[in-house]
Amino acid sequence: MRPIYFVLILAGFLAACGGSSEAGGEGVVNSTTTTPPTSSTETSVVDAVAETSEAQAPITDPSAAVASWIALWDGAESLATDPDTARAAIQTVASDQVFEQLDTIYNPSVGDDVAVDSTARIFVNDPTTTVSAPGVVEINDCIFESPRIGNATIWYSGTAELVDDTWTITSLQLRSEIGCVPSAIAEDAIAGYEAYWDARVEFWDPADPQSDLLTQRTTGIHLDLLEGLLVDHQGEGLVLRGRAQTRPEVVEVRSSTEIAILDCAVQDPGRGLYDAETGERLPDIPAVSEGQTDLTSAVMIFEDGSWKVSDVQGQADVSCDAAPTAQGLPTV
Repeated sequence: MRPIYFVLILAGFLAACGGSSEAGGEGVVNSTTTTPPTSSTETSVVDAVAETSEAQAPITDPSAAVASWIALWDGAESLATDPDTARAAIQTVASDQVFEQLDTIYNPSVGDDVAVDSTARIFVNDPTTTVSAPGVVEINDCIFESPRIGNATIWYSGTAELVDDTWTITSLQLRSEIGCVPSAIAEDAIAGYEAYWDARVEFWDPADPQSDLLTQRTTGIHLDLLEGLLVDHQGEGLVLRGRAQTRPEVVEVRSSTEIAILDCAVQDPGRGLYDAETGERLPDIPAVSEGQTDLTSAVMIFEDGSWKVSDVQGQADVSCDAAPTAQGLPTV
């Protein structure tokens, strides 16, 4: 199921009421308080507010606009294989201009400069919305497109407007053809990357190849590599210490379950391999220079409900820039 995000705007209400009583002379005066009838003017104001609230409810709720946006891309999936069916589906929810844009991009029979590609597309949407005015919703979407060369994602934005009681996509803009990353994936994957470095401090001091953190934070070839190193270090009485100041960003989206992270980290001056019994720092790992930065690339895999490190490559003591950089993908 494609995730859809909702915005709820509550309308206020207007109510008016009034009453008065008077007492005069000495002693107790018995009086009867009456509520004056609501005037026709007051009634019309209250009714108008109620009618406005009812009318604006569907206008300011973007769920129906998002449904039209997704229907647009469902139709676009068959532009290369069944353009007539695609046209009918797209024009039901979009303007002619929007149809022509998508037709030019994905229908190989349109335009002499378009490469012939009759492969059907699959689009998986992850839209975010902003209500810019009653009946107008702005949509940003980091779409997973397949088949696709390079990054699996492409960023489109568009405008949905309520036209004759129907949500219509009236504009479409390609924002980033080189890729993007949905904000939820970026946040979760980076959190998994940070958790991996936190876990290293735990399972490597002391070295523990049986630690549950290994399978919680790593997978694949990197899990195998760490298990082997930890067995060796446990047998030799060695511990690895130091936790760098990590500064990661997503630089590649290979699929919805695999991304690449690049990290220009400021290395911990205390990083090194130590004798667990004596605390002596061993020369196996060179001492960290002042202000040293290390460049690390990591492949993250979404597995068992969490993002795990499956591969790590790095260069020590190199010049690099902290995130965000031009290499980082836009987060949508």
